[in-house]
Amino acid sequence: FTVPLPDIAASQTRSVVPKRNYIDELVQQKWQKLNLVPSPLADDATFLRRAYLDCIGTLPTPAEVREFLSDPSPDKREKWIDRILARGEYADFWALKWGDLLRNKRRGQKENQRGTYAFHAWIRNALATNMPYDKFVRNILAAQGTVDQHPPVIWYRTVRNLTAQTNDTAQLFLGTRINCAQCHHHPYEKWSQDDYYQLQAFFGRLGQKAGESSAEPAIFVRPEGSVRNPATGKIMQPRGLDGPANVIGEDEDPRQKLVDWMVAPDNPFFARAISNRIWAHFMSRGLVEPVDDMRVTNPPSNPELLDALAKDLIKNNFNLKQLIRTIMTSSTYQLSSEGNPNNLRDQQNYARAYPRRLIAEVLLDAVNQVAGIQESFAGLPKGTRAIQLPDESVGSYFLDVFGRPTRETPCECERPREANLAQALHLLNSTDLETKLRSAGGRLGALLKQKASDAAITEDLYLATFSRLPSVEEIRTVSDYVRGQADRRLAYEDLLWAMLNTKEFLFNH
Repeated sequence: FTVPLPDIAASQTRSVVPKRNYIDELVQQKWQKLNLVPSPLADDATFLRRAYLDCIGTLPTPAEVREFLSDPSPDKREKWIDRILARGEYADFWALKWGDLLRNKRRGQKENQRGTYAFHAWIRNALATNMPYDKFVRNILAAQGTVDQHPPVIWYRTVRNLTAQTNDTAQLFLGTRINCAQCHHHPYEKWSQDDYYQLQAFFGRLGQKAGESSAEPAIFVRPEGSVRNPATGKIMQPRGLDGPANVIGEDEDPRQKLVDWMVAPDNPFFARAISNRIWAHFMSRGLVEPVDDMRVTNPPSNPELLDALAKDLIKNNFNLKQLIRTIMTSSTYQLSSEGNPNNLRDQQNYARAYPRRLIAEVLLDAVNQVAGIQESFAGLPKGTRAIQLPDESVGSYFLDVFGRPTRETPCECERPREANLAQALHLLNSTDLETKLRSAGGRLGALLKQKASDAAITEDLYLATFSRLPSVEEIRTVSDYVRGQADRRLAYEDLLWAMLNTKEFLFNH
């Protein structure tokens, strides 16, 4: 049930936020029902920084911020969203996200990198070419052959047995945690043991053997193979959750029938699961939260919106970029994160933007971009960015401290959202960070070499770090501080170090 906030003047609940698409229509209906007053739209600088970080995991450069802020066209936000979506970093950033979810890792054996790198390259290429999501999933779930023939077979190196194949498929692609039904039918939940093992039966004919190495499986389909419910001993017919039973011929791959059921327009799980996951990425919280726990006892905060997103995705042939564009162009996405007394405590109705910390890889790249320094990762070309790393085995103390996942599960919860003492101490005391800021070839070194004025240096640092121009008062405060120090360069190093420790830099807001 829904409990609205205390009555307030109707004029206050009537949103002045423009309705740009169906997202705004459905979200604003919920605001009116709850007496929620939304925050206004974010200013241009905040919007641009948010859009870059959310979509491509990259800060805009000072030149890009200046160009955007000086653009007088009324539709510049839409134009820049298209421009961001077309950048190469889109594939880099989303390949990182899918690498986490698909658990693409070397399983602790660094010499087994060929398959991991091949799968990462395949994922990145699929995103760069905007492969439809239904085709993307089919290529993974129904993978056959060797790494050389079809790199997604590496997924089966991680999900090696029937239990892992069933659980990961349900959690990742259907947004449903079904693993408890393996042992019992919980009285408050829907899925029974029969449901579990009928889903598992799609993998009953799957065979694996060593490819060129034991770490690179060759996947094939046997002409026969079955799954039994261990509680009853009954052989299970392959059947999707609430779906029809399937009769599989000897020359057929049951997994293809599984994907056929999943991607069908009337499937109640597939399109809703990925729509919820994409929504959560951009809005900081899923319509169903956690995003992979969609069940009767955990309903969406806005069911009509979740259904509309899924229908839109299906209508556009599972075009994820189109779904992302729809979300980003909505006024709901573009709201300010500055709350008002009415919506400050709102956590699930999107009456304001919810700030969140930058993830480890994005933060490291942002620090390097601000400092004007390229990172060096062992075994990879200099200049490789953190969002381009193929897996979690590439050594980096910074990434470990800031919570990159070990890719042990398909759950997004592997990335911690909370800060910790080690992170704070690293940002305050890291000799590595100090070296980057002091580098003669970095941003500060270049600005000082050009003999730039205090105002020009301050403006460049604010644009690089916060993606906005400094206020007159901020310029004056910085100039007064620098003039009061004996060493001008050291003063600016201290200033930049302090800026990197602010919430304005560490959070996407």
